[in-house]
Amino acid sequence: MKLAVALLGLGMVLAGCVSPEAGSSRGKAEWTCPEGFVPHEGLNTNFPSDGVQRAFVIVPAKGVAGAAPVWAPLTGTVESTNANLNVARSGANGLMADKGFTVIAPVRQCADQDPNVGRGPCDGVGSNGWNWKPWNDGRAGSAEGNKWKNDAGPDSRFFEAMVRCAGTKFSLDRSRLFIGGISSGGTITNRALTFNSEFWAGGMPISGEWYVSNDDGSTLSFNDARQAVINNSTEIFQGRIGPYPLHNTLSPLVVITVWGGEKDLWDCGPPLGLCADYRPSTQAGANYFSSMPNVVHVACSATHGHMWPQVNTQAFNLWALTTLASHPKGSDPKSFKLMPPPEGYSCKLGTFTDHYPQ
Repeated sequence: MKLAVALLGLGMVLAGCVSPEAGSSRGKAEWTCPEGFVPHEGLNTNFPSDGVQRAFVIVPAKGVAGAAPVWAPLTGTVESTNANLNVARSGANGLMADKGFTVIAPVRQCADQDPNVGRGPCDGVGSNGWNWKPWNDGRAGSAEGNKWKNDAGPDSRFFEAMVRCAGTKFSLDRSRLFIGGISSGGTITNRALTFNSEFWAGGMPISGEWYVSNDDGSTLSFNDARQAVINNSTEIFQGRIGPYPLHNTLSPLVVITVWGGEKDLWDCGPPLGLCADYRPSTQAGANYFSSMPNVVHVACSATHGHMWPQVNTQAFNLWALTTLASHPKGSDPKSFKLMPPPEGYSCKLGTFTDHYPQ
């Protein structure tokens, strides 16, 4: 009952009882499209970005008086963009349009503008200095990755460009632009927020990597990175997901980091075997974001493993997005109120304290 009342209250905010442009004077979003491109509802293709043609899907908000908050959901390696939008097991994020959010979902470059392409061509090691294929989420540990140390990369720029373009036709709230995703989508959410905090109002990395590195930015092996976090679970770790060195300050954000519990692991198959453990990576991300005075960070733990949250999925999605939307860009972190999450989730302000012995 408390959750229902809380969401009702936040729904009133989205419906216009509080100005939907609150805090927008401090936002950086300006609406603009490539010359001749006109965005529309549904699948948008042949969108020029960083010299290639990209695609994205727009699902307009319903029942919103005025500017709508934006939710940009990102799939990981396995599911397609359309699955992430429409299939319950993959998040069904398109349903958030019914709750007052304009959903703008980018299509991975590996899918060649096809929102139905899933794991096939998008599963594997990255190229051109990137660590993994689905998104330009983290720089590779080799010397080739050094060029991305202080360059957000094509995907991060594309996410911003598609939102700016959508805003030329759809009424969007500049102070409530949010991004989030699962696995590789969570990893590049970490990248977008660390590189581009002035644009986004916040986001939700779900089981995202941090690619924990040495203090000098050099690469750690998978096992050495895990051990580094075990040895000092409260440290701020450099990571190959963000700028090197990590920024000492960020523009105001609200961030929800989600860990799927003991089974939140990824096996790359032979010969690599286990290649990702999201306990240390979510700890590292949460430590960094929660150390920033302008950032409200919420650490959420569950038991669903390495996938989009599976327990009370739509209740969780609605709770997460209304939690984000309750804190528009420029809001005072001291004013933030954390509402109880749905059953099946443990969420707290600050960093994780359940990952390692305290």
